[in-house]
Amino acid sequence: MSEATKSPSTEIDPRVFDTPEFQKNPFPVYQQLRDHHPIFHDRFHNRWVISRYWDVDGAFQDNESYDRAVYKPDGPYEFGSRHIFGPNILEYGNSGEHRRLRNIVAGQLVGQKLQDFIPMIHQISDEVIDKFIDADEVEIVRQFASQVPIRVISNMLGLPREDEDTFVEWYQALIAGLGFGGEHLMAGLKARNDMWDYIDPLITERSKNPGEDLLSRICVAEMDGSRMTPDEVKGFVALLLAAGGDTTEKAIANMWYHLMYTRPDQLQDVLDNEDLWENAFTEMMRYDPVVHAQFRHTTREIQIHNDVIPERAGVILYLGAGNRDERAFKDPNTFDIHRDDLHMGKENRSGRYKDGKNGHLGFGIGQHFCMGYAMARQESAIACSKLAARIKNPRPKFAEHEGISSPSIDSGGFRTPAELWMTFDT
Repeated sequence: MSEATKSPSTEIDPRVFDTPEFQKNPFPVYQQLRDHHPIFHDRFHNRWVISRYWDVDGAFQDNESYDRAVYKPDGPYEFGSRHIFGPNILEYGNSGEHRRLRNIVAGQLVGQKLQDFIPMIHQISDEVIDKFIDADEVEIVRQFASQVPIRVISNMLGLPREDEDTFVEWYQALIAGLGFGGEHLMAGLKARNDMWDYIDPLITERSKNPGEDLLSRICVAEMDGSRMTPDEVKGFVALLLAAGGDTTEKAIANMWYHLMYTRPDQLQDVLDNEDLWENAFTEMMRYDPVVHAQFRHTTREIQIHNDVIPERAGVILYLGAGNRDERAFKDPNTFDIHRDDLHMGKENRSGRYKDGKNGHLGFGIGQHFCMGYAMARQESAIACSKLAARIKNPRPKFAEHEGISSPSIDSGGFRTPAELWMTFDT
């Protein structure tokens, strides 16, 4: 280690990761990590912390050394019993089973198959806006951001529209159960089981008589002659709610927060040019993404920055810290939808772009690159542009805001404002 790393003035008390101050504003700690402890051994939480852009990128790319499996598929337990989603793709880590499930599912969420759903995203965005447009104000989190993604997913799956509100209730209970324990976990598990009872006959029917909806496509999609089992389909649906619903919900809220409170001058830019909503989405995913951390465990001993991470060690990849690394981005602590050093186009799993610019780390990179990246981008940009087009002079209702926070970043908590009031003219 360098002398700077050993200096008492640069030491980090690992208990800081559990404080409300860190959950609300982790960026000063991120800076300290990058500058003095790029590989930090957190003995209090029994893990290693990686924080620089290219180190996080390298860990994402190195699946031989860093595995993301929740636990081993051949372990002595009922598979999926420890996760509110049930058996799902995330539990398989870097295994062949992960690749099988991912290959079956991934193609359903991009390209023309995604484009088929675009008119529906426009329609649902308008329907949600209709419910508050006459009030001249909206609480964006509850009335808009939390409503659009889950209703889009419900319709993509081809669920009856009359059951949409019930599906929203299940979704909210699942997400609460994911982020908190105790009674929230129990309510989440009940919602999962109720949802599965509801979906079971639909899976049977659409496996025999598939339509054009996403549930049908998943039921009959094959890879090397293999289909997903009914339990795997249900696990995917539950995962889709969190990965495609909850994160997109919070991305929409975070975009509006930063445009209203961090850069109100650039809010006017997106109001004048709706194409800039995609830039706003990209910069939000760099500056303050919904997910700040991903977890891995090492499969071998790894030497990096003169430190040695042992085999079977827990590792936290702070992509939120990497996204603010001045080694990758100019003036990284400034939110700027016009920045010229960030790849603003569609993301790809390699993280390498022909324009030579660095991309954000918000969707991960490599084998575990987010399957729903294109859907999240399209849905967020469309929903926000629809709202902006139907109102005039949007502005924060309150001059001050408590800001964005997270229940617990280290437990995978998603950063978002608790509420976000906006007033507007019509």
